[in-house]
Amino acid sequence: MGPELVKAISEGREGMALATIIEVKGSSPRHPGAKMLVGARSGPVGTVGGGKGEARALEACRRSLEDRRCALLTVEMVGTDIGGLDMVCGGTSTMLIECLEDRAPYRAARERLARGERVLLVKGIQGDGPVTVKVAVLGQDGAAVWGQVQATAPALRALADGQPWFDAEARTFYDPVFPEEKLLILGGGHVAKALAALAPGLGFTVTVVDDRPEMVAEGRFPAAVRAVQCGFAQAVADFPFDCATYAVILTRGHLLDLECVRAVLKRPCRYAGFMGSARKTRLILEQVLKDGCDPARVASLCAPIGLDIGAETPEELAIAILGELVAVRRNAGLLASLQREREARRGLS
Repeated sequence: MGPELVKAISEGREGMALATIIEVKGSSPRHPGAKMLVGARSGPVGTVGGGKGEARALEACRRSLEDRRCALLTVEMVGTDIGGLDMVCGGTSTMLIECLEDRAPYRAARERLARGERVLLVKGIQGDGPVTVKVAVLGQDGAAVWGQVQATAPALRALADGQPWFDAEARTFYDPVFPEEKLLILGGGHVAKALAALAPGLGFTVTVVDDRPEMVAEGRFPAAVRAVQCGFAQAVADFPFDCATYAVILTRGHLLDLECVRAVLKRPCRYAGFMGSARKTRLILEQVLKDGCDPARVASLCAPIGLDIGAETPEELAIAILGELVAVRRNAGLLASLQREREARRGLS
């Protein structure tokens, strides 16, 4: 679930039903966490896979709105006749169909998302025919935001890696929600242009800053990207940093990079990194340490930036950077090895 769906649910003034894939066995077009929101008047938003399965989910949502009940829906995709009408993906998908009468948990979740925090919707399912669903909300610090909920190991794991998970034995679905993730790109050159073109497709809201008017001229970046002409330190001071902010420093010189690093280290963020050789990286890091910056914050900088995939072109470098951003987003297990690689490239190990 994304923040836009939480907003739609919390602000909606019509009856709504939500179909969520909670478990998949075998092959399926969509994975756990995929959703379709159905308004009594506005119709469906999102998809749970299309075809007959989605048609059944849509019918179940409409029935849920009429009956004001929740239900579990099983969609089998084990047809064997490629020329027939049965789905032949080879798996079984279980969906939770919710009649969204109580929007309070979603409003509580939205308040935390607005702060740049991720949240976890914990949905306890009771009953076998029509079911009841108890929704609680856990904050990213592990504390209850709404309802009776504890920071169990499965809950904390889902919060950390952002992967939905269904505990079949406890009949509980753990559904993490990320806030709007903001990507601030400092520098408007070739790599920035490639990065800004790709990042929105991964769910980032992108702002590019450069002090040269031609580097942020109209038409240089996609329409969805905000391009700003401004001094870098001022841009960092003005930007709404929070714990869902990613800052990527790609300026045209080491002095501007140093200016950006100094400014970014004063702000809270999820990720910060800059591009450069091992020598340039070492000199910048040594300088900010001499400046008195927090050594832990300095150590957290991702520099040289990006996964080491042998990237050369701006487009390849953009992919390397985005791969690292996704690894941070998902708390991927390779983060520790990434840090060791960065230290080796810095010449610090």
